[in-house]
Amino acid sequence: MKRAIIDSKKCKSCKVCEVEAKCTMHAPFRESPDQKMWIDFYKCSGCMKCKTICPNEAINETIKKGNKNETLCDGHAFAENMPEWLRGQQ
Repeated sequence: MKRAIIDSKKCKSCKVCEVEAKCTMHAPFRESPDQKMWIDFYKCSGCMKCKTICPNEAINETIKKGNKNETLCDGHAFAENMPEWLRGQQ
């Protein structure tokens, strides 16, 4: 999963990523006016629009790799762990 991340050392808190990028996911934000911007990893869609307009080159891409042992959708494992009342008639 590709996501944006802000380098706090390069960020000048200009709010360009928040305002001008018009992030539809509302991922870039700050908790208070005296804090630097940061991007909510879970809201970020990975479009990188904010990176293209950052005048300070403070936004970088990060890739979150999935757990290789994690199965997102395995019908058999899903059915085995499903409560019996949800399985229906077999």
